[in-house]
Amino acid sequence: MKLTHGTRAFLLALCSTLLFGQDQPKGIHPRSKPENYAAHVQSQGLTIAATVLPPDEVKHLFAFDISKNYVVFEVACYPGANGRLQLQADDFVVKTNDKSEPAHRADPQTVAAAIQQKSIPRPSSSPTVYTEANIGYESGTDPYTGRRVHGVYTGGGVGVSNYPTAPQSPAPGGYPQDRDLLESQLWNKSLPEGAFTTPVAGYLYFPSSLLKKKANGGYLLVYQGEDSSSKLDLQVPAKAK
Repeated sequence: MKLTHGTRAFLLALCSTLLFGQDQPKGIHPRSKPENYAAHVQSQGLTIAATVLPPDEVKHLFAFDISKNYVVFEVACYPGANGRLQLQADDFVVKTNDKSEPAHRADPQTVAAAIQQKSIPRPSSSPTVYTEANIGYESGTDPYTGRRVHGVYTGGGVGVSNYPTAPQSPAPGGYPQDRDLLESQLWNKSLPEGAFTTPVAGYLYFPSSLLKKKANGGYLLVYQGEDSSSKLDLQVPAKAK
C-alpha cells in the first residue's frame, strides 16, 4: 500500500512523539573538548563553547528545512571540576555587535509553527483577467436600399474577476503532522535545561531576520547565568573554519 505524504508524516510524528515521551535526554553529545568548537571562553571554572552551523548542514538536520529562516548555534557548556551548572536556554542571547539589540532564541514550538505557516500557500487576491466572446443572429432593413437583411454577428470583450483563486495543497512542512514532527525533532536536539555537573550540548535557534547585519562576519553570543558574575561574551565566527 502506497502511503500519502500526510500519512507518512503522521506516522513519523507518532514515532517521534513516543520516543520523546520515554524520558529520552534532550540535546546532543558535547564534543570531547571546547577547542573543537569554533569559539570558546572560560570564567570561574565554567566553559562555554559554540559553533554556527552552516545552512547546508542545517538543511539536513530535521525533516523540514529551517535554514532559510533561522541561524542555528551548536552550544556546549562544561562545568568546572566539582562544579554545578544551572542552565536555561534563555540564558543566551545573540548580538551582531556591541551596540546592537540582543536577539532572543526561538523555542521549538515557535520555529515549527513559523515553518508551517510559510509552507501553506495563500489564495491569490489579485484580479483575474479573462476574455469572453458571443455569437448571435440578427435581421433588419438596410437604410439605403430598403431591403430586409439577415446575418450572423460576433462580439468579444475582456472581463475582470476579483474572486480569489482556490488555495493549493500545503507544501511539505505545511501539514499539522509536519509541524508536530518538526517540533519534536527541534526539542530533542535543543540545548538541555536544568542542573548539570557534566558537559551538555544542544542547538539554539535564532531568527535570521534579526541577525542580517553581522559585524566582521561573526556573532556575539552572550551568556548570562544565575547572577551577573557569571556573564560571558563569546565571539563566534559566522562561518566555521
